Amino acid sequence: MLALLSPLLGLLGSLLPSLVNVFERKQEISYDIELAKLRMQSDSQNAKAQLDIANVRADASEGESLRSHDMSIDGGKYLNALRASIRPVVTYSFFILFLAVKISAAYVMLKTGQSVPTMLESVWDAETRALFSTIIAFWFGSRVMEKMRYNNLNKQPQPIVTKKTSTPPIQNR
Repeated sequence: MLALLSPLLGLLGSLLPSLVNVFERKQEISYDIELAKLRMQSDSQNAKAQLDIANVRADASEGESLRSHDMSIDGGKYLNALRASIRPVVTYSFFILFLAVKISAAYVMLKTGQSVPTMLESVWDAETRALFSTIIAFWFGSRVMEKMRYNNLNKQPQPIVTKKTSTPPIQNR
């Protein structure tokens, strides 16, 4: 019996390192596969980030190109003044139209015998308040945000100023 077990144990003993090598190789292959997946995922994310960066640079370049083109056009004193006045003129025109509509509505309501509180509720309604606050936030809020952004970008450490005394310290002699 021992004579039969010896060759069997010898055969199993020689196969055991091979079996261990098979399992180790299987783990190495699965590790390599996971590593390849992670690299592909990383490459994909890097490509997306590079594309986003390229798009931002293209947008900035386009804006700079448009601004430089606009600055290069010189139509003379009067044409340049007209070009610069278009946005303010449109803004003032719409504001005057808005005021005319609201004042007309208030006048008609008061002429027809409506009370002042009723007229004020109708003329200064929720939509008008929202529109008014949006306009104020656009014109003045954007300036505040630009100043905050400018200050944060250009923030430099402020030197510490200590108060100097007018008399020198007393020295022991």
